[in-house]
Amino acid sequence: MAAMATEAVNVLLAGSLAIAPGLLLVAMLAEVIPIRLRVLAAFVLSPGLLSLELPIAILVGLDFKQFSYLASLLNLFLAVILIFYFRPRLSPRGIGYPALLACALTIPIMVIVLSQTFRTDYGWHNMMQVAAIQQLNRLPRLPEEFEMAGFRLNYGWVGWAQLGAISNLIQISPTRLFLPVNILHFISMFVLLVECSVLSLGRRHAPLIIAASTAVALLAAGLPDIILGIFRREYHALGDARITPMMEKIQNMDTMVFGLSSFALMVFAVSAYLEFKRFSFLILATLSSLASCLVYPLFLPSCMAVFAALIAYEILQQIRGVKSFDRRALIRICLINLLWIASFGLVILYGLFLGRDSEVPPFSVMQLRDFPLQFVRWGWIYCGIDAILLSTVIFRRKSLSWSQSFFIVVSFGLQFAYVVIAVRDGVGYKFLFTALLFAAPVVAAEISRWADIGSRSFVLAGVLVVLFLSCVVYEFPRWTNPDLRFANPVNIYTLEVAPEPNEMPSWLQVVREKAPPDAVLFTAPDERPLAVFSGRALYVCGDVPVPTSRAGYSMNCTRELTSVKGYSPKKVADRMELLTLALKKEISEAEAETLMKAFRALDRPMIFHTSGFSGFTRWLREKELGRPIFVSETDVVWSVDKARAGSDPTDSSAFYSHGPT
Repeated sequence: MAAMATEAVNVLLAGSLAIAPGLLLVAMLAEVIPIRLRVLAAFVLSPGLLSLELPIAILVGLDFKQFSYLASLLNLFLAVILIFYFRPRLSPRGIGYPALLACALTIPIMVIVLSQTFRTDYGWHNMMQVAAIQQLNRLPRLPEEFEMAGFRLNYGWVGWAQLGAISNLIQISPTRLFLPVNILHFISMFVLLVECSVLSLGRRHAPLIIAASTAVALLAAGLPDIILGIFRREYHALGDARITPMMEKIQNMDTMVFGLSSFALMVFAVSAYLEFKRFSFLILATLSSLASCLVYPLFLPSCMAVFAALIAYEILQQIRGVKSFDRRALIRICLINLLWIASFGLVILYGLFLGRDSEVPPFSVMQLRDFPLQFVRWGWIYCGIDAILLSTVIFRRKSLSWSQSFFIVVSFGLQFAYVVIAVRDGVGYKFLFTALLFAAPVVAAEISRWADIGSRSFVLAGVLVVLFLSCVVYEFPRWTNPDLRFANPVNIYTLEVAPEPNEMPSWLQVVREKAPPDAVLFTAPDERPLAVFSGRALYVCGDVPVPTSRAGYSMNCTRELTSVKGYSPKKVADRMELLTLALKKEISEAEAETLMKAFRALDRPMIFHTSGFSGFTRWLREKELGRPIFVSETDVVWSVDKARAGSDPTDSSAFYSHGPT
């Protein structure tokens, strides 16, 4: 009975983390947030605000379990106090049609992913995300690169604070939680964009028509790829398959989904500010921008571009005499702008902290020779959407509002940034995502105006159905045929991701149970995510001789470390040479001393896994350095403690012998 009560309390606390952090702000800004959007706003702000609280907990010295309980209790307590003080009304009435339509768009993904349980564990880059989330349980020790021990993790990990804490509280692996969370964020993003479409339209409209128009605007990105991809079996996207269609992103474990929903809230706040000229909307835009950048730092350039466009808009308004500020209003807007700049500074500091061990900058200017291809890809992806935007500018330029003009300019500006700015590992398509969030309301408003005449609404419904089915047919092969040849079934009854007991190699089980948590694992290249499965950092992740797709990474080790995360290719290669030397069957005294000198520099326990005794493990045995903790016919695991001297190799308490694995 006590255990059930504890579980119930933990579920309640986990549920509070989904919304309570955001309610702290929503309660104070309720006057400018429509009643029907307040719960959604709290939900999309919560991951970013919890990410802001996590570094504070690390500085105080809390471990992650303490943080999970303390954050849930404090946020819930403060949210209740603020709700009783400000008494904001909270009701989802009025978002029914957009929410239902958003749910309908996600049905294929829900069916396919839930019918293939491997997808929830091994989809796209899921294991790379799990490697970051598992290390949250080691706090206040900062996360390191699990695939190259001793390097600071150059990947945005504070964005996983919310999902990691919820997982910790209810003791369920994050791979089993991310899909429903992603779907809720997609629904929230869609509803917020529908509200932006209403503001762009300038009047209330049939809710189902404007929701359908918004869905068409989102699904139309990459329409030529979708059409050609259906009819050509061997077709490779000329544009970018990652944004065709947009809803494809929600099937994977990625903080980008959280960032998109808070970015959509910023789009709404900017739209409302341009429409109603209330400074509180700017505060909401600032906080939404901060939340978006914290959970997904690659959105920082887009948020900075929006801020710069707003400044230019205000200056232009002043020059044209359309609007003037009194002294008090001028001070307020300056303070808000300073707050926004400070939020950018905070995210930049976070990025510099993450990138301490990185040698490849995340952003650079695209080389001139790449411009033509980027222009072609840009036009190919956005041709349908840009055609509507340009038609709006040409045929309705005299009736365009300032806010519509602003949205069109920002959308084209972010699309142009995709052409000009090179992002590490070619992930500049993030600009296209954010551009789409600014383009969709204007495009949806124009489609709604068109569909409002006669029986055109039926045509709109038909277009939406055809476009949706086309997206499903186009995406179906990629959704249903992931490369899972080397994927072990995962034990769903544990918090940390690991293979099922009957699929777990014996040597790996011993490493999980007996190796010190801070030990560095030296093992041969493998297709499996051994760092995640063992819960120990690898000395270096190596690529197998025959290139294969690593399940849960969708890329080889070299690309992940050098291209995605920007570590020095030379340092990666140097470590691979040392690992290869440690795995050799024969080794000289000089080579062994060289290895020990390099390994001691880590100042951490070392675990060597080899197929039989390697030359180096034999040398360790001869020098009585460390001890074997597992020996079988096929595998040897040798442990060396930080002080170079391990236990007596014959000590039965430190020796485990098993049969073949």
